[in-house]
Amino acid sequence: MKKDKDKDRKGKEGKEDSDKSSSSASNQTSMIAEKKITLRESDSGIKPIGRDFPGPRGADVPLRIAIEKKAYAELIAHAKESLDREVCGVLAGNLCEDDEGLFVSVEAAIRGTAASEASTHVTFTQATWNAIHKVLEEDYPKLKIVGWYHTHPGFGVEFSDMDLFIQKNFFSGSTQIALVTDPLNGAVAICVNGEEGAKYLTRFWVDGREQHSKVPARETAGKDGSGAASSEGIAGDSIQRLETRVTQLVQALDEQRRTFQNFLLFCGTVFCFAVLLTAGYFIWGIYTARSDTDRVRLTVADRDVTMPTEVYKQLEAKRLTLIPAELAMAVKDLMERASLGAFPTVSVTNAPSEPATNPPGKTTDPAAAGQSGKDGKATASGMSNAPPPAPNASPDTKH
Repeated sequence: MKKDKDKDRKGKEGKEDSDKSSSSASNQTSMIAEKKITLRESDSGIKPIGRDFPGPRGADVPLRIAIEKKAYAELIAHAKESLDREVCGVLAGNLCEDDEGLFVSVEAAIRGTAASEASTHVTFTQATWNAIHKVLEEDYPKLKIVGWYHTHPGFGVEFSDMDLFIQKNFFSGSTQIALVTDPLNGAVAICVNGEEGAKYLTRFWVDGREQHSKVPARETAGKDGSGAASSEGIAGDSIQRLETRVTQLVQALDEQRRTFQNFLLFCGTVFCFAVLLTAGYFIWGIYTARSDTDRVRLTVADRDVTMPTEVYKQLEAKRLTLIPAELAMAVKDLMERASLGAFPTVSVTNAPSEPATNPPGKTTDPAAAGQSGKDGKATASGMSNAPPPAPNASPDTKH
């Protein structure tokens, strides 16, 4: 009986140990964010900006984090400036959205100057917040605070209880992130606010290239399972690196495809513009050539004038002579002063004039008739060389 009781006790202890191991494994799994991050009711004032994600499509992470190269370089440079004290700052950017969901775009890293820094902790003071908001308003007026960062120089990238407290109380938005880096080994970890607290993300993207975000493993596995866990961890790291490399290759191919498409679009635009320019040049040439052929250039009283061809043909058919407008006005003025009436229309011809027939009651000056026959030109109708009669004289008056 005693042996049976000992067996039962050992069986219960073994069962409890296995339950503890499974519980530890579940705790390890729960540290990683698995559910898709969405906006909560408390985030009603936040409106995502429509923008394409710079990384590859189909990234299977709860929240995609895209950090610009310049901002990430500033963050790493700030972290390496102090290897014995923690430093901190905020991440500025925008919450964006594409057809695959939300993602955070980090576009600037603002240093937390005047922070209370120590070897194992860092504190945001009121002076720190004042300096951060001043830089944000002056240098980045279109950006918002999307998270924060700090360093763990020499002791890993696992978030401490104080770090999680800061994340929960000061960066409590559903899409606000926390980033910790170790400047000595270059490791980076990122966490986001999940429904059950802060959760680790496994990947993020810098300038469109995927980076591995470390998820620290807690030493809760039993001695019996330590070797298996170690082997699984090594295999998991190898697979993760392989997936990262494949993703980077796919992204490089996508970049080349986009570059080629942009090049084809540019060439097509230049070709269409050249076709339109050539067509416009030919149309303009045809129009100007037609306008030149439809007009005639003439010289009138030492002046170059142009007129439509049709008008010139009509003038030539009627045998009319062009004179300048100033000369025509002067002749008209002289004739009005001489009481000769309106300015007559003069017809020019080179044919010899026919003998004039005198109507009844009219006389013709022989000298004027002889002169007209001699020059071969017809005088203006209604004009003669005889002086005009006196105002009070009548045709029957005898001299």
